[in-house]
Amino acid sequence: MKIVFRVDATQKTGIGHIMRCLALSEELTRRGHTCIILTKINNRDLLKRIKTFHVDIQRIDTNTSLKKDLEILLKFSKVNKIDWIVTDHYGIDTSYLNELKKQGFHVLSVDDISLMHYPSDIVINQNIDAEHLTFSVEPYTILLRGPAYAILRDEILVREKKKQCDSVKKILVTLGGSNPDNYLLKILQSLDIAEKKVDVLAIVGPFNLYISQLKSYVKQSRANISLIISPKKMVDFYLESDLAVSAGGSSCYELAYFGIPNIIITIADNQFGVAREFHRQQLGVYLGMEHEVKSEAINDTIKELIENHSLRKKMSKRGRNLIDGNGKKHIVDCMEKYK
Repeated sequence: MKIVFRVDATQKTGIGHIMRCLALSEELTRRGHTCIILTKINNRDLLKRIKTFHVDIQRIDTNTSLKKDLEILLKFSKVNKIDWIVTDHYGIDTSYLNELKKQGFHVLSVDDISLMHYPSDIVINQNIDAEHLTFSVEPYTILLRGPAYAILRDEILVREKKKQCDSVKKILVTLGGSNPDNYLLKILQSLDIAEKKVDVLAIVGPFNLYISQLKSYVKQSRANISLIISPKKMVDFYLESDLAVSAGGSSCYELAYFGIPNIIITIADNQFGVAREFHRQQLGVYLGMEHEVKSEAINDTIKELIENHSLRKKMSKRGRNLIDGNGKKHIVDCMEKYK
């Protein structure tokens, strides 16, 4: 099969969409299929990272309208005899997908919020709250929902290397690819008054606009903070970490896979359902939206988890049970068997 992924990454949406598409491409490529990324991404660091996945990258001008976007995708797919078009994109609407189907292509759509009608052949929502959502799909649509279909990159699927620690020695802080309103700085300032014997690993994504301010703060901070800028392998830091502070996106599933207890602060409305359900199932601690959460709440929660080994152990076990790492295998099985 030949598969084209229509996916973007921006400062506003972060890098979760492109990362899970690349993760799915790994399983497809492993089975002998050909994968192409069609994207507006123009971030140099991110494009460099995409190339390491050995997929062909075809770029679209960032100012291209949705109508022209569709025309480019259809022409590309016809010329290259594409079998499946994969969409993971908030900007793509029902009429766009209808046209893809009308032109005879199989369509797989990755969804997060179930707010539109999908005429797609397969729809995936990997989120923990997916069972509570109402989906509008066609009678022929195969709906794959829940963490059983969580899409993780190959580099992540090595949790046997993770050493479980009875104490908290390293805290991972990650907000994904961007850093809206420099919220990462607020979190680091909260950690400055937290446990001094703990190292802090702060991930700085490719769309972070506040790197100089973060570097300046780290230099004068009393806490032992390391800034990791656009890491090539995120797994290295998962393997080291005993506790995390993250946004409510795809990183929640990666942290759960490794059994890392997680404090969740949402930075976008579409993360609320995931964060709330992680909290309800005691897989993490949800503190609220970033503009609501006070520094004291972050600091107090970190201290509480550092001191409560039994709670961390319970959260770790539940996370590892939730995500088994076979999500993309199930998805590709479905694509290959689709009639």
